[in-house]
Amino acid sequence: MPTPRAVGKRLERAWRSLWIRALTRLMRRPASPEPPDWSARPHRVLFLRHDRIGDMILSTGLLRVIASSHPSITLDVLASPANAPVLREDPHVRSVVVFDRKKPSRYLDVVRRLRRARYDAVIDCMPTAPSLTTLLLILASGARHRIGVAGRGHDEAFTLAVPPLRDAVHIVDHLAALATPFGVDPRTVDFGPRVYLSDVERARADAMWRAHSRRDDARRMLVNVSVGRRAHRWPDERFVGAMRHALARDPTLTMLVTGALAESQRAARLAEAAGAQFVAVGLREMLALVGTADFVFSPNTSVAHAASAFRRPAVVMCPPDLAAAWGLYHSPGYELASPDLTLASLPVEPVLDALDRLLAADASDAQSTRRAAAVHG
Repeated sequence: MPTPRAVGKRLERAWRSLWIRALTRLMRRPASPEPPDWSARPHRVLFLRHDRIGDMILSTGLLRVIASSHPSITLDVLASPANAPVLREDPHVRSVVVFDRKKPSRYLDVVRRLRRARYDAVIDCMPTAPSLTTLLLILASGARHRIGVAGRGHDEAFTLAVPPLRDAVHIVDHLAALATPFGVDPRTVDFGPRVYLSDVERARADAMWRAHSRRDDARRMLVNVSVGRRAHRWPDERFVGAMRHALARDPTLTMLVTGALAESQRAARLAEAAGAQFVAVGLREMLALVGTADFVFSPNTSVAHAASAFRRPAVVMCPPDLAAAWGLYHSPGYELASPDLTLASLPVEPVLDALDRLLAADASDAQSTRRAAAVHG
């Protein structure tokens, strides 16, 4: 017999589906056979990404491709308070509009700002499933051209419904379909995520590493122990054992441990038990630490996606249902999928083996890769 929570979730999904169908009928417009001539005049485009930090990181490649497709395009992003800082130094985004779903009193201000901008096109960021909030924001934007991936049950809401890419598995590849209305062939372009740091941010991160390092040439490992869903948390004693193992493998290794603000005490406790150093940092500082690290060790969360953005070698742990679509994207490292939908079922042995292989890289290789990332990012 279904639990009350399961029944509630089922009713919530049904109610949301009903509203999506009703809103789609309201938004119905004749489909455009062809996208506009983006080069004919300046066009303002709005990309909707009002959700999580990792989603924004993995969307940065698409933002780069769209903004670079035509000199006449200026790209804005509607972001959440949590993920807006990801774009702080991104040269491809002109402006970031912050939309806080938890503050209904600010909704009207956001709508007014969108209307004043007079966007020519708006892009739905959800390539695999419809979102009621996203549809409402598309409507609120007032944009003439509405771009979204087709086949999700609400194609009539778009003027340009883009066919999904065949054989797309990773979410980055699903997102790549949204570049086709801008004259881009997704098969010929790099959509890898990229996060940009200022010189000041990079220098501060380097100083933090040096402050905890025993020697100037020591390799650096950033360990993140936090994850959004409790079921995706790896047991504390295994984390401590894995960190101790890595430090024993390379006694000169500089290991910094971080975690979500709400889990600072837990992260500090695990770092102390392992003989590592805990650092309390905000999002931009965390990104800078990833960008200046040699290795990353984390559950599959925004830190792991940042490792892909900076091409940092990583050991990433994830449930099997997330590995293919949300794992490392064209970046070095090892992904370890748990036997079931919780990370508690992932034993420590394969993690230790992956860490051994990661640390087997020559120290000069790690430092040259770090220098390359500094130029790249």
